[in-house]
This record gives sequence, C-alpha cells and structure tokens, in this order.
Amino acid sequence: YLQVDSLGLGYPSHHLAREIVIEVSDQAVYSGEALKLLSQEPYDGCAFPLARTLTFAIVTDEDEGGDDMGSLAIAAATISAFVQRVKRMAPVVTKIGVRPSGFARPHYVPGHLFSILVSQLFQLVSSVEYVSYFDSHVPVVLQLDAICNLLHIRYAFESSVDQLIQLARLNAPTLQSLTIESEIDIDVSGLLRDADGNYVTYPCLLSLKLWDLGTHVAPQRLTFKGAIPFPSLRVLRMWLSHSLEDDTFFRGNALTLECLEIRLGDSIVQAIRRHKVFTPGSHPKLQHVGVEYLDGIQPDSLATIAEAIEFELSIGPKATMRDIGVLPSSIVMATFISSLGNHTCIKVLTLPHLSPVLWDVITLIKTLPLLSDLHTMSPRIGSMPAGITHDDLPSFMTSTFAPMGEKFRCWHLNICSMGSFAVEAQCVLLLALVCPNYAAAAPSVHSTFMDKMEETIASAMFKQYAPRLRRLLSYKLC
Repeated sequence: YLQVDSLGLGYPSHHLAREIVIEVSDQAVYSGEALKLLSQEPYDGCAFPLARTLTFAIVTDEDEGGDDMGSLAIAAATISAFVQRVKRMAPVVTKIGVRPSGFARPHYVPGHLFSILVSQLFQLVSSVEYVSYFDSHVPVVLQLDAICNLLHIRYAFESSVDQLIQLARLNAPTLQSLTIESEIDIDVSGLLRDADGNYVTYPCLLSLKLWDLGTHVAPQRLTFKGAIPFPSLRVLRMWLSHSLEDDTFFRGNALTLECLEIRLGDSIVQAIRRHKVFTPGSHPKLQHVGVEYLDGIQPDSLATIAEAIEFELSIGPKATMRDIGVLPSSIVMATFISSLGNHTCIKVLTLPHLSPVLWDVITLIKTLPLLSDLHTMSPRIGSMPAGITHDDLPSFMTSTFAPMGEKFRCWHLNICSMGSFAVEAQCVLLLALVCPNYAAAAPSVHSTFMDKMEETIASAMFKQYAPRLRRLLSYKLC
C-alpha cells in the first residue's frame, strides 16, 4: 500500500506543493512493492521540486518476523533504493517526519528493518520528527552515528527517550531546536552530560521544549555547577514532572531568552529564588512568560494568592505576553489587578482558569492601557450597579466608561459548556460598546456562539446599537 498526497496532486500545479504526505505500508517498503508503485502511474513522473516537508505515515500490518540474515540484507538494500527514489521525487526536502498511520496496528513492535527505514530517512535532512503511538513499549533503535548535522529534532510519545537524548548530544554543535514530548518522566541529566560525565554545550540551540506526562516524582537532586549548556536559548518551554535543583537551564542565556513557559513546583520555585535568576533588568528580551503549576497545585512555597501572583510577575517584569497560572478563587482577579503595580506593559494576557466578572474586566483594561488580547473562561455580568436594571446596561456602559481601552481588540473566551451563551454574548457586546477598536470575540465554540451574538444584537436591549455591533459578526478568528 502506498499513497502520496499533496495539495493539487493530479493537477498541473501539483509541482508547487511545499509539503508531501506519503502513507505507506512498512511491508510494502521492505518487499520492494512500494518502490515498484512509485515507478507506475500516477507517480512515475511525479516530482515536487519545491517541497520542503515530507511526512511518512507508516501503516504497520504485522511484526517483521524472522531474522534470516540474507533476507534482512535484501530488505535493507530495498529500503535504501526506496529512500533514494523518494529523495529524487523531492530533491530539496529539509524536514522529514515519521508517524504511525491511522491504520497502524497499536501493538506493533518496531524491528530492525523499521529502524533502518527511519534512520535512512533521517540521514537525508537537517530537521527530523518522530511521533510514536505504538503501545508495545519497544523503542525504535536508530543508527545514531549516521544521523549528523541536524538542526531540528522533535520526538513525541516514544516509550523511551534515551535514543533521542543520545541523538541530541551527538548533534549538539549544530542543533537549533529540540522538542521532547514524553508519556514518562524525562531524565534531563542525559542532555547535560555525556557518557563520560563531561558537560555538553548546545551553542546554537535557540528553542528547547521538554514536556512529560509522567506522574509527579521527587526532584532529581542534580546540580551542574559551572555548566552553561544553552548559552543562546531564546525559547524555553519546560513542563516536567520534576525539576533540577539549580539554575542550569537559565544559566548564560539571560540576554537572549525571549519566551519562557514553565510548570512550577516547590523545587523550581526555590531554585529560582535561591539563585536569584530573575532580577530587575536581568532578561531584557523576555517578552512572553507562561506559568502553570505542577499537578495543578499551587506550591507550598507560594503560600498565598498574592504571593503567587507577585512571584509570577517577577519573572520577566517587562514581558508583554503573560499566561497567569494562579487557580480559580473569588479574590484572584482583584488581587491580580492590585498586584500589577508597574507591570502595565502587558499586551496579551491569559487567565486560563478564571471566569471573570465583567466589571473586573473593565478595571483590568483600564489598568493595562496597552492590552490588546485577553484570554479567559466564560465571563458573567456580576452584581448590578445601584439603580441600574439589566436593560439599562448598554446606556450605562456608554455613558460611564466609553471610550476606554483604545488598544483592546479581542476577548478570547474558552467556553467549556454548551449552554445558551446568552450571558457571554451580552458581556462581549457590552465591552464592545466602550472599546472603540474592539474587533472580535474568539470563543472556543465559534459558529454556535456567533448565532447567539446575532440574536442578542437584534434584541431590544441592544437594538439601537446594532449598526456598530454587527461588525463583530464578520470577524476572522484572532
């Protein structure tokens, strides 16, 4: 089985495709059937001279079976011929991804031939991606020494990341981005020391993402005194079930770091404080800071909501994009607003766990004059001002608050329940009446919400403002 997909395949413009997906049976590659299919219609004269990305979706029908050396040698040669044919089909490809097809057998065991196929594909390019959803818990074994000069590596959901970590170390001099997404705890110490115990430096690494879904374990009591493994890092996303005890990941990149997303537990909070990682002016380029809490629990070292907010705001105090990790509480929004102090440069703010009251949103926008985008849960109107009825709200808003928030343009609502959306629509429209450049609400249930918006605009409550509010119905998602 083999199928090649691209935008416009079969049409005169298919040669303009930038990305190709080849869905192929592993057995067809080993037997030579896939190579034969590529020499027949419709693929025989097919070429993609502009394609940069090539994704292989592997259909795994059965395990490889026997280890007859003669058969394995023939299959390996056939794999090599197939890979070279693909290279001729897409001569300038720079990124190759390998993932299971939707038809892959979940308990497939990657064997010797599968390892040869993946290794040879990875040798063609500078950017590789391997995504595994196999339940066999048998990792693919790569021919590591032959895969060199890589710029980008992404591994996802493999049962063991040891191979990846070794591959990353071997390519440390050239590597620019590294992503590990794992279902188990990641032992990051393997990235930082080689087999002989020597420190490893990644001089060109700009982006590092470490994300595991492992259960919470005790922190690794590891320190790396004097090591500066990531001196050029711009993006750090560290969502680990455990953390190191020192400032290794932050060492030497204070002047280059632009984006930080981190999952905080007591260990890393204490390490940041102990090593004074973030001080006024220490990270001049840090613009995006996102925080979550390990296991969804606020660390004991951040005893109160106010202390947690203060700690989060101390990380890159000049950041213009912030994802605030504090958990739902009746005092969170008021405490957050009162804690902002000089942090008024925020342009994009995410409060992912909060369902705010409309009046708090108004106060927030007035406090942050540069705010353009706000992400929250479903809002509510809250207590009515004295002497004001529900139907009086549009006129009250325009006479009391308009104009405000000249930079504000988009309220992203994460609506989790499929209710009537009446309150959410009213909140959005009331805010649109006072923010002159408000262009869009971006709910997570777009079409249904927009129907309710249209209905609410036509209601008696908003009818006189309908001409200026209808622009919200024709927006593109922010």
